[in-house]
Amino acid sequence: MQSPRILPVTIDHLALPHEEIMPNGVRLYRMGGVRQGVVRLDILFKGGYGVQDKPLQAMFVNRMLREGAGAMSSDDISAELDYYGAWIDVYSSQECNHMTLYTMSKHFLPLVALLEKMIKQPLFPSSNLEVLKRNNKSHFLVNSNKVDVVSQRYFENSLWGESSQFAYMVQLEDYDAVTVDDLRRYYNRVYNNCNCTLFLAGDADDGMLAALAEKFGTGDWGSGGALPEAPLPPYETAYAPRRIAVDGALQGAVKMGFMLPDMPVEDLYRFRFLSVLLGGYFGSRLMQNVREDNGYTYHIDSVIDAFGKRYAFMIGSEADNAYVTPLVQEVYNEISRLCNEPIPAAEVELVRNYILGELCREYEDRFSKSESFINAWLSGVPFESVNDYIRSVKRVTADELHDVACRYLSGQPMIEIVAGS
Repeated sequence: MQSPRILPVTIDHLALPHEEIMPNGVRLYRMGGVRQGVVRLDILFKGGYGVQDKPLQAMFVNRMLREGAGAMSSDDISAELDYYGAWIDVYSSQECNHMTLYTMSKHFLPLVALLEKMIKQPLFPSSNLEVLKRNNKSHFLVNSNKVDVVSQRYFENSLWGESSQFAYMVQLEDYDAVTVDDLRRYYNRVYNNCNCTLFLAGDADDGMLAALAEKFGTGDWGSGGALPEAPLPPYETAYAPRRIAVDGALQGAVKMGFMLPDMPVEDLYRFRFLSVLLGGYFGSRLMQNVREDNGYTYHIDSVIDAFGKRYAFMIGSEADNAYVTPLVQEVYNEISRLCNEPIPAAEVELVRNYILGELCREYEDRFSKSESFINAWLSGVPFESVNDYIRSVKRVTADELHDVACRYLSGQPMIEIVAGS
């Protein structure tokens, strides 16, 4: 019997979003051709917690948009979303407050009207805020006993250094300190047409585009003005190893890494490839060493995380407390191998095919592509960078990867966080 042919993984050039600038300056980026009858709308406001003057402002403002608007209560809003089978998600990052709507195209018009009311006429009822504060305090307390969450908090604190506003670790009392006046002050500064950008992915017709223009693209709305472009935030990484005790922890969580320095974009793409080779898939070097050969852990990975317009390299794992120290040492051993030994060409081909296969899966529809282009926008890089990365993956060589490892990993100090008992 003849074996099936093995074909190389192929991925096409991704069509870039179509940009439209509405009369009031709001930018709409549009991507069509998705599963028939479904649409995703992302509404982004520049600001995030990078411009808050009190902890938790950005998060609570964004979440309170669902707690009452105009003449509608939170129950009314929830009932309308349920009636149309729609879903709204909200989150805040360093530089952006983000709202996402998923719905059927045929229900888009009434839901855009609902979003307009939520964004332009929020009520910020104090009773609802108190409920949200209690719920979030409970989540905070639960997460404070999870070693993975605790290690991540301390990793980001070390990553930025104590002098940076992004190094601040939220405390329980910060939840009690948030007031409705705090939320209104932040809302009035950030939520306006000058800071608004829209991404629309899916099956959209002219009527839906006209509704978006009417609700968000016509006339000035909101009381604030355009926020200035913020420079890259400074950081002073603290590299001293930190051990954080978590009562009753059966495992220790390890976070290691560093803030990537400013580097040519091609080096960034190669470093991202190198991160996958080291610990970004099931057959990676760290998985083979730490899991398969030594049995220290079930899983370990390495990633490049975006923090606003900066990037950080991070290795994370969890292990029995007795295995944490040898696990950390094996991580250093594998990094040393990358810097001091040639990388086999066959391994590069394996990782290349893995990455391209994952990109094929990730970009299988316009919703996934929209996420990639939104991430590019948040990072302040051109949309074409998504395609540049694909091209880089296809052509990178073993020698180029070894060169990047030598220049950016050799002798590089590492943050080393362990949370456990």
